[in-house]
Parts: sequence; structure tokens; C-alpha cells
Amino acid sequence: MDVIAKPALMILVFGLLVVFHEFGHYIVARWMGVKVLAFSIGFGPAMVTWRRGDTEYSIRWLPLGGFVRMLGDDPMAPLDDEIARDPMAFQNKPVWRRSLIIAAGPLFNFVLPLLLLFGSALVYEDELVSTRVGTVVPGGPAAEMGLQAGDRILRVGDVEVESFDDLIREISKRAGQPTPVTFRRDGREDTRNVTPREVVNAAAAEVGLVERVGRILLYPGEMVPTVAVQEGSRAFAAGLRSGDRLRSVAGKRVQSWGDVERALADSRNGNGISIDYTPLDLHGPVPRTAWRESFRNAHKGSEKTISLVSDDAKTTAGSLGLRPGYRLVGPVVQGSQEDTQVGLVPGDELLQLDGTDLGSLEDAIERQKKPLEAVLVEPSYRSWSPEQRQEHLQTAAAPHTLLVRHMIRDAERTRLQALAAGTVQATTGAEKWLVSQPQAAQLVERGWWDRPVPWRLKVQLDKNDRPDLALDLASLMDRNSPEMVRNPRPVRHAVQVAGEEFVRGATVILVTVRELFRGNVPVKEVGGVVRMAQMTSEAADHGVEAVVRLVAWLSINLGILNLLPIPLVDGGHLLFLAIEGVRRRPASLRTRQIAAYAGLTFLGILFLVVMKNDLQRVLMQ
Repeated sequence: MDVIAKPALMILVFGLLVVFHEFGHYIVARWMGVKVLAFSIGFGPAMVTWRRGDTEYSIRWLPLGGFVRMLGDDPMAPLDDEIARDPMAFQNKPVWRRSLIIAAGPLFNFVLPLLLLFGSALVYEDELVSTRVGTVVPGGPAAEMGLQAGDRILRVGDVEVESFDDLIREISKRAGQPTPVTFRRDGREDTRNVTPREVVNAAAAEVGLVERVGRILLYPGEMVPTVAVQEGSRAFAAGLRSGDRLRSVAGKRVQSWGDVERALADSRNGNGISIDYTPLDLHGPVPRTAWRESFRNAHKGSEKTISLVSDDAKTTAGSLGLRPGYRLVGPVVQGSQEDTQVGLVPGDELLQLDGTDLGSLEDAIERQKKPLEAVLVEPSYRSWSPEQRQEHLQTAAAPHTLLVRHMIRDAERTRLQALAAGTVQATTGAEKWLVSQPQAAQLVERGWWDRPVPWRLKVQLDKNDRPDLALDLASLMDRNSPEMVRNPRPVRHAVQVAGEEFVRGATVILVTVRELFRGNVPVKEVGGVVRMAQMTSEAADHGVEAVVRLVAWLSINLGILNLLPIPLVDGGHLLFLAIEGVRRRPASLRTRQIAAYAGLTFLGILFLVVMKNDLQRVLMQ
């Protein structure tokens, strides 16, 4: 989205939130028989004004909110005689009617996200990812129970699953619990037990929100045939290297590993098997901004062709020395730990961690983060300062030893030979390791080596003083688009999606507000218009659905904040109405005025804090 459209989108988002909130007050006031004098979007001088009936409508120059003014709605001022006799005056209505009018604004802020999320799911999710298995990660629970690519999952326990979202939802509930899973393979149904692995989602650990979910490590998209090559195999001798991507096998175009196996099964043993492939075209670390482009262009070069002969009774990828590249490293971010500390390059294969074989890159990341998750789930974590969180996490990040296999590609052979001969100087960690080996020349000659390297996750505080645990380790493996099926129950699905997202958003916001007042969330987290603009811009880069989700969360946030018992906001008005309902008479004018001054002071301080934080965000960009 361009630089002109993003500010316009920000204004639209903010305007929608304000309009819906004020419309709640307006429509319920009219319903309750209260005269509405003014309905305004924005503050300051009027830009556009028009009148209809008793109400003046206006759009004002400062888009920082809005207001609805009703006859006799100022609780801080005494009613004059004329208003006191008017049955359409706000203050002359029963407490319950006034409460409904005041509560309507925040309540409409809760209605808006439900409508948006429901509509988004209805429009954008008319097709769903099916339950057909595409990729089974080695070493995961799905692999241990024997699931294979092409299987179609029918039930989890006694619950029928119609989409991959249903599957995730049901598996997530069963972390650590043996669960029967029914699937169909080759027209026959089978049921086997699986125990979902517990995964800790502690992205909101600062406010005490820690989610434990079950995962069985499978994906709906089928793996593309990017290969890991066995050293000394027929494929290795023919010139294939780990990270290359197969394009055709035995004259048949292949787009997945299933295609490769089927093409080999149909080939004739003893004859040469023709393989077309695209070499990996990544050579070193890339800037973070270029990572996605590098990944997309990793196999854009010209195709090469080799011929392999198999003497086995049945030719398979394994008999030729080929296996899926589950453990292959993708583009490496320049300056990352994987670059400077470990010295990884694209196409490297991670074999072992601390002497134990790795099944996949996911396995390596999970085992690296496990001790850190134990710190994040500590109940006292939320009360620690950012520096204490960093210190505890860094202590938990124990050093590991990673065994990395590197296969030499033609583009680097000349330099490596010069390094082994001592005619050029080593610059990277891998090069320095190579020249330290007594048999460096022999390693280069044979075309591969296994290098043990220390690996310890470095924990840093980001610009928001949150410990950054993100790894830049990314897989070279890509997956094809998953199979899609028609949404069998679109309305029910949309209701479910809207409800789940609303509950998730409301929970995070409520807990964050609570921890903010307790002092466990730094005040610098509070943001205003600038923060909203940043979030809107980021969401716009990810499409319409991301913008809808952001508007939903902002609307929930606005509704919750307006219900806080602070004078001058809706929650403060409701508090005084509750007092009036109990005492059978309103609080004294003096009490209401003091409360108003206190509320005004609080809101003024909050405004200054928000402005300070927003200015810092602008200066830090």
C-alpha cells in the first residue's frame, strides 16, 4: 500500500471506531426518548455542519474523537428550570435508561469487532484448508503415529474435523493427552493414538498470559523436492548438492516429494534415471530486508541434468542418496547470531544438537527454546524488570553444540582450495575452522565436512524493552499450496471465528490493563494516534484481513478503556449512576465536580504520557 493510501486508511480506521462508539450513545438516547442536540465526529472548529430535526451534525477538524450532546446531560452542572421540566432531558430519565445510554458507546465497540470478524470470515473463508496431510515433520508426534502425506484426517477423538483449522483447534486442547485420531488412507479408515506435544505460547508473558497448546507437527502443504544429499552417494558423485531442487525425475515433472517417489517407482531399474534440477543460488548472508526476496529467488537459475543408475531391486530416493531437506538452512540474515556466531550458510544441514540427531530445523529451534520457556512461564516473571527478565533468560540459554554439514559448491571451491593452501586469509567462522584442520586440503577435495560449532541464544531487549527471543534460523524447505475445500458451514464457521478472536482480544487487553495499573507493564507501552498509525500501516502490508483484525482489537480496546471507572469517561458516569441507584438520589454537585477535576487531571497526565511515547516512537523510526 502506498504512502498516500496508508494515512487515508488510518483516518478511516479511527473514524470508524469513533463513529460506531458515538452512534451507540446516539441511537440508544433516541430510543430512550432523550433529545440529542449534537452529534460530532472530531473536535475543534466545524468543517462541515448540517441540521436534521433537533440534532446538529458536524465533522470537525481535529479527528481525535467525537461527542454526542444531549439535553441536560452535564452531570457537573445544575439543571435550569426549563430543562428540569422537560421530559426529554437526559437527567429526567430513570437511572436504568441513563445507564443504557452511557453503556451503549462501549457496547457498540464490542458489537463492531463481532460484525467485522464475522463478515471477514464469511467473505474470505468461503474455502478452507482441508484435512489432507501434506508434510509430516520427522520426529514429531504425527510421524511417530505413522501419518503420511496424502492421508486425510477425519476425526480427533470423537470430534469430526472438516478443515485444518478444526484439526488445529482439537489438537490444541489435548496437549500431553493420548488421543485417537482417525484418518483415511487409500480408501480405508484407520485409527491410531497420538500424544500431542505441549508447546508454550508465551508471547504475552509480560502480563501473565501463557498458553499451553498441543501440536503434532504436520502441515497441510506438501513439501517441494528440495534435496539433502547423502555424502558419497550416487547423487553426490553426479554433482547434486544439498539445497538443490529437483524439477523432473525419469521424464516426469515433480512438484513434491510424493511426485519424486512415484516417478522413481515407475522408472526401470538398471537404466539411467534422468534428473533435471536447479542448483541452490544463495551464497552468503543477506540484509534482513532482502530475506524474502532471497528465499523466492533461491532456485531461479538454469536447470541442469544428470543421469543416475540404480542397481537396487526397487529404486527409491534413499537408494540414490536423496532425502527431503527438513534440516537445511535457508537464507541467513546478515549480522544475525546464525551468521556471526554459528557461521551458517544457505544449504547447510543441521545434523545434531548436543550429540543427539535432529529431525528437522523445527526440532533444533524447539530444543533451543525449551529452557527459555521455563523462565517465561514463571508466575513471578511479570513482576520482574526488563533487565531482570533479560538476565534470567540469558542464564537459562545454556550453550549448545551444533553439528553442521557443509557441502562445497562449485562457486566456492576455488576460494576454499586457496584457503587450504594458505594463499588467502580466512574471514568467516567456517573458513577459520577449515584452515585450523590438519587435513583441510583433503576435506576440500572430498567436497564436504561436518563442523561442530557452539550455539547459544543471545537474549536482547528490543526497543520496547521486551526480551527478544526470536531466532533468525529459517528452513530452506518450501511447501506447495494446500488442498482447499468448500466451507461446509460458512455461517457457523464465521460465528466461531468471530467469537474466538473476540475472546482472545478481550482477554489480552483486559489482562494488559490490569497489569498496567499494577505496574507490571511499563507506561511506555501506552500509545496514541502515532502508535495506531504504525499498527495500521503494518497491518495494511499484510492485507485486508489483517486490517480487519486490527480494527477489531482496537475497538475492543476502546470499549474496555471507556468502561474503566474514571470520571469524565463512560465508566465514571456509570459508577455515579450505580451510586445513585443504590442511594436513590444522585451524588452531590460538589462531589461530582471534585471527581470531574480528578478525572480531568488523570486524563491530562495520560494525554501527556501518550504524546511523549508517540514522539519517542517517531524519533526512533
